[in-house]
Amino acid sequence: MTGNATFRYGSIFVQPNLVNNALKKANENDRVKEKLGELLPHDFFRLLEGEVQYLNDDNSVAITVGVIGSKGRGKLDILAKRKDKRWEYKKITVRIKKPKKEMIKILEK
Repeated sequence: MTGNATFRYGSIFVQPNLVNNALKKANENDRVKEKLGELLPHDFFRLLEGEVQYLNDDNSVAITVGVIGSKGRGKLDILAKRKDKRWEYKKITVRIKKPKKEMIKILEK
């Protein structure tokens, strides 16, 4: 992991609520529950399976993190913008590959 990657992933790791709150919203979605079951809390290793990209002078972030549920696996895509000192979600999506590709919109502003 390069220094830049260490910063990107480390900064998300020290702000666990950014991913955990999006995961909580995904767990409240009936379609996610039907397809993946209850999603487990994320951990650092699933974050490493994904991607973290800061945009707009680090005031926005795009995150993809692997998710595991009681019925299957998928990806959680998060787009958030920093407002004052907190993150505001702009888009949250769950992507599933199996048994067929599907994208479940959780939030979009």
